[in-house]
Amino acid sequence: MAIPPEIQQLIPQVRQQYPQLAHLPDEVVAQMILQVMQEQRAGLLTSDEELTNIHPGQLGAIGEQLRNAGRWQEAERYFLQAMENAEKVNDLQVQTMAATGLASLCLKRGDFAQAMALYQQALALAERLCDQRLMSAIYDQVGSTYAMQGGYPQAIEHYKKSLDNSKQIGDEHQLAIVYANLGTVYLQQGDYDQAIQAYKKSLKYSVKLGMDQESAQVYGNLGIVYQEQGQYNLAIETYQKSLGTALRVGYQQTAASAYKNIGNVHYKLGNYEQAIQMHQKALEIDERIGNEPGAAQDYGNLANVYQEMGDVGQALVYYHKALKIFERIGDRHGAAIAYFNLGNLYREQGDVAQARVHLEKAKALFEMVGDARGAQRAVQALRGL
Repeated sequence: MAIPPEIQQLIPQVRQQYPQLAHLPDEVVAQMILQVMQEQRAGLLTSDEELTNIHPGQLGAIGEQLRNAGRWQEAERYFLQAMENAEKVNDLQVQTMAATGLASLCLKRGDFAQAMALYQQALALAERLCDQRLMSAIYDQVGSTYAMQGGYPQAIEHYKKSLDNSKQIGDEHQLAIVYANLGTVYLQQGDYDQAIQAYKKSLKYSVKLGMDQESAQVYGNLGIVYQEQGQYNLAIETYQKSLGTALRVGYQQTAASAYKNIGNVHYKLGNYEQAIQMHQKALEIDERIGNEPGAAQDYGNLANVYQEMGDVGQALVYYHKALKIFERIGDRHGAAIAYFNLGNLYREQGDVAQARVHLEKAKALFEMVGDARGAQRAVQALRGL
């Protein structure tokens, strides 16, 4: 079976979400994904009554597709029904997977508290199952939840638990994923040497196993380290490796991320026209594949460039486009960032009233999703008005 690129791109995500599929060939997993997508397109799973009769694992797979497409409200419906169906038949493994699916959705929305509660519920179920593979995946996800809130010591603690479990069972696939996440925490802490070491360990496994999507993403993150170190030529070279891998195997979303990263380097270098070209390429891809969260980021990046160029009108247009998407899909954290950027832009223009309105909204949203650092930045900006 020739696997379409858009399906091949989803296989690693499905394997990570459902570790019990690890032993199945790509062709089998691809067939499962295709079946779910066909049923979804055919509109076979629409009424609540129909959903109650569907296997929870299948519902979870549909939820995954909807979540990745940015259709978060629909995804939530399928994840919740998957949990309910799994509980009815006392299937602990499927309950665990449904809980992690819903938790990942909450994480994307910026609802960290609810995500953590669901991950802890999933971890307790996995421990009852004595499923080390599943526990490794959840430890990793808990670590990422802590990392997104700035809880780096707790994140590292949980990533190391995931690594220990994965080493015990020889799960090199999970090792590639966790080392990549560990590298990102070190990057966020400014520990660039540790970040490079972790990313290179991740690449050792992902390249060996032919995990092209993971390799492309890690090359992208490694490029960020070099960018932060001021090694801009090396950063662009590494981003190009990410882009080349993504384009070669048809990973459109990863290619869009690479274009974003290259655009950000040009932005830092003051090459604004090249930055705009790169962000426009990212936007074209994200809009074509229906990646609304990605498109919102692209609009935000374009706004940053135009603001730096002094084109306030264009910056306002793009910040508002980003905000509109974030609010429509329910991404409160993304909306908080957009409000914060708009508040600063209005402040720079001397419009204190609009600056205050937008910064107050940013502060409230940052507090709502548990981003203490974001809320503090908004408070400091408000004090400066």
